[in-house]
Amino acid sequence: MKMEPPMLAVTEPMDTEEPANDTEAENRLSENLISPSSSIQTSVMFHDYCGEIDLQSVSHTLNKSVQTNSSESPMYSTTDVAIQSGIPDAATFEALFDEIKDDATSQTARASASSEVGRPRSLRIIDEFFLVLMRLRLGLLLEDLADRFRISTSSCGLIFNRWIDYLYIQFSFLIKWPTRKAVDDHMPASFKQKYPKCRIILDCTEIRTETPASLQHKSLMYSDYKSHMTWKGLVGISPAGVITFISDLWAGSVSDKVITQRSNLLDMCETGDAIMVDKGFLISDLTTARGIDLIIPPFKKQKHQLSRREVEETRVIANLRIHVERQMERIKNFNILKTVMPITMAHQASMIWKICACLTNLQPPLVLK
Repeated sequence: MKMEPPMLAVTEPMDTEEPANDTEAENRLSENLISPSSSIQTSVMFHDYCGEIDLQSVSHTLNKSVQTNSSESPMYSTTDVAIQSGIPDAATFEALFDEIKDDATSQTARASASSEVGRPRSLRIIDEFFLVLMRLRLGLLLEDLADRFRISTSSCGLIFNRWIDYLYIQFSFLIKWPTRKAVDDHMPASFKQKYPKCRIILDCTEIRTETPASLQHKSLMYSDYKSHMTWKGLVGISPAGVITFISDLWAGSVSDKVITQRSNLLDMCETGDAIMVDKGFLISDLTTARGIDLIIPPFKKQKHQLSRREVEETRVIANLRIHVERQMERIKNFNILKTVMPITMAHQASMIWKICACLTNLQPPLVLK
């Protein structure tokens, strides 16, 4: 459309009659400036030569600008993605999103179709995905995220809950139980020399949570080790340092032995395999019956010190086991697990725990020498 040159707009035809004197000219100009029907008040005084400002349109434009500022935008660098989502770089983030986006789009469409109330969705699928990762990594409150993404707190909560259910299923491919051959092919030299049959290294960790209202639940969830209400989870890594097993979360008072037995981990091992554990895993009666060796530091005998050979074995096992502790630290670097988890999230605790573990496997591998 052809643009006309800017001009002073008035609502009535301009009087072409020449003013009789300077005083009359000033009076006419004054009438135009104070006339309620004239847009010259905004057009001239505020240098807005396009007419009056549509505040609703400006608000919509700004809101759209904020919402499109996602990882697809050049503004999201690899550093931004790594800090805010826990994924190592932008390329990995995009590849992961490409893996799940088709199903996520279908699920979102079904959720929108089933909802008969509320405003239409304002965030793109990739924005919702990044929002969820930000909460997991940074431990942000829903109110904070809602303000950042310019949506309501209730909408933010619905998005988070729906995506947790979805990612719990979709991310399952990130943690797989390897074959015996795969473990052998990637066995570090440090394991080949001492423990060539080691299939997995196990350890448990605890996540603090709020005190439940039920007295029965209080007694179950109280951890003597942490002196706090906790959830407890079992983590297993291969000798190469990759998470190959993650259990559900259990109440903090449940023993390592019970979690190992109830998680069906031993059913996945084969005769001749070896499992490396700490002294707290008293599972030799479970493993021996299955033909599985247990690599565990020697116990100090009554009134006897450890022999030189036992001291050396303890040192070697400790040096190799440290990597499972490093892997658990990576999981807990997702701040939603580092802080005290609200008891209202109990129904999602295991799913959140497993999603964070899956994302940890996207980080650079732990190199065992």
